[in-house]
This record gives sequence, C-alpha cells and structure tokens, in this order.
Amino acid sequence: MSNVDTKRMAYMNKIDLINGQAQSLCGNLDAISRKVTDIDESLNGLPARILQLRNMNYRLMANLEKDSSLLSEKWLASKPGAMELLDSYVPSLRSEVRVLLSELTQRRSDSSFETTRLLGLETTAASLNSRISSLTGRVSSEIGDTESRLALIKENVGMAESTVNLLRGSSFAWKEGESPVVSVRAKDLNKDVEGIMSLTNLRFIYETEKDVVLKKTLFIATQKKKVRETAIDKPVGMVDRVTKGRVGILAGQGLYITFKSEGGLQEMKLDTKGSDTDLFIRFHDFISSGQADQELAKLEPEIKTEKNIPSICPRCGAPYMGEIFRGQTSVQCRYCGTSIPIVR
Repeated sequence: MSNVDTKRMAYMNKIDLINGQAQSLCGNLDAISRKVTDIDESLNGLPARILQLRNMNYRLMANLEKDSSLLSEKWLASKPGAMELLDSYVPSLRSEVRVLLSELTQRRSDSSFETTRLLGLETTAASLNSRISSLTGRVSSEIGDTESRLALIKENVGMAESTVNLLRGSSFAWKEGESPVVSVRAKDLNKDVEGIMSLTNLRFIYETEKDVVLKKTLFIATQKKKVRETAIDKPVGMVDRVTKGRVGILAGQGLYITFKSEGGLQEMKLDTKGSDTDLFIRFHDFISSGQADQELAKLEPEIKTEKNIPSICPRCGAPYMGEIFRGQTSVQCRYCGTSIPIVR
C-alpha cells in the first residue's frame, strides 16, 4: 500500500470516527427530548390501564391508583423546569450538530488527506458532547426520581396485565371472593408438559396446554386449537415452599414447589422463563405473609379473612380434626365422605 493510500485511509477513518460521534450526539438530544414526552404519555395512559385491570377483577396492588395520581401531581410541578431547559438549549445544539455533520461531508473531498485539518472538528465534537451531557444532567435533576418511580408502577401494571391476559382462557371456575395475583408460563418437568401456573388469593392452580387437531388434510393437521385443562388445583395454604434452583442442564434456573399433604410432601419441578421465577416467589410471599388478605380486607371490609373451622360432620356427626389450609372453602369427612363447607 502506497503512502498516499495509507494517508487517505487514516484520514477517512478519522472522519468516520468524528461522524459517528456526531450521530451519537443527535441520538442523545433525541433521548433528552423524549424524556418528557415519554413520561407524559405513560402517566396519561396509566389510569385507563389500571381501570381495565380492576374491571377484570384484579383487585390487589391497591396502591396503583394512588401512586399514579401522586406521581402525576409531582410531574406537573417538575415538568415546566425540564421543558424550559429543553426549549432553551436543544434547538441551538441541534443546529450546531447539523453544522458539524455538514462540514464533515465537505472534508471528505479534501485531497490532501491531512488529519491535522480535522483537529478543529474533533474539538467541536468534544465540546458538544460535554454540553449535551451537562444538559442531560440538568434535565434529569429537574425530573427527579419521576422516571424510576414511573418505571416501578409500569412494571407492576405490566405484570398484572400479563396475569389477566394469561387467565382469559382459564379452564377453572372462579370462587366467590377470589382474585388473581400472578400467572406465568411454566413447564412441569416431572411430567414434561407445558402449562400456566397461577396464584390467586385462595388457590394454587396449574393448567396444562395441549394442541387438539380440528382438521386434517392427507393425514396432516391443518387446523389446531390449544386446549387448557386444570391439572392441579389446591388451596394456596397447601403450598409449603417455593424455592428457586437449577432444574436441569438445559432448563437452567426454575422453581421447586413443595405441597403439604397427608401422604407427605409432594414436589413440582418447573422450568420458568426470564424474571418469572423471582416474580412468582415474590407474590407467593405476598400471599403467605397475609399482605394479600390485608389488602382485600381494606377494599371489602365486610369480608372476614378469619374462618370458623367446622368440627362436626352434619351427616354422620364425626369430628373433623384435620388442618384447614388458607384458601380452603370445604373439607371432606374422613368417615362418610360428606363435603363440609367452611363457614367464614
């Protein structure tokens, strides 16, 4: 390679480097401007999203409405300061970045290939980067913790939306006073079946999913329907432990769920995806600690969470001495098999 070719390559590489920096500055300015519009759009859309959840019987996380409203009020107070900074500095900074990009385009036709002639443009790019970074910091200061608090609310709303969407096609009937808590996709590795695992304030439910062939053409399935069946339906109080652990070489991290039973502890091994593992543990703790019952009692104080445990079978008169689990609505007489409702 000749000296001219070497100089030309070094010169063009330098221009490409500065050009890349300038393009990044454009992106940084767009990101600063989007901070305000993104917060506006998210806060404006939250009330309708939360109302939709309530209409679909998702009653827990009762603080969503209050938190959303308080954050909107706080945003109304801090938004003007952020907008003033954006209106004062973003237009002029955009103009300077466009000028820099234009000069870089012109310098590409410089046949001298002297990289020293690009030092001024490098200095300009560095100066713009410093000023845009400073503006970003000032806008973030005006916004305060609005972004982080909004992200937490959106995360909880998104989780609830995912739960009610998964439960739209549920195969089980809802009980009086029952409300969904969390629902995730999970594979039962003991039985090698895909399914949906759900917690309500009363029950643990696992539904299997399978494809049913509706139509075949030349022995090839051309139309299928996914069918859900309830495989496990237990009072939530029968869940003894929910722990995270490695469930297989390929499956990676998943859940081990242990149930209380007369025949000893029974365990499910489940492959769960992404953050669903920690999410399910979080909400099981939320239920087992009594926080779910406390929230529901505040919403509907006429509903008592304490139960009067039946002691005598109405049919044969035998005493019932077994344990009553959280979420259980009836027990079975061990002598005659009569179902004895639990009186609240």
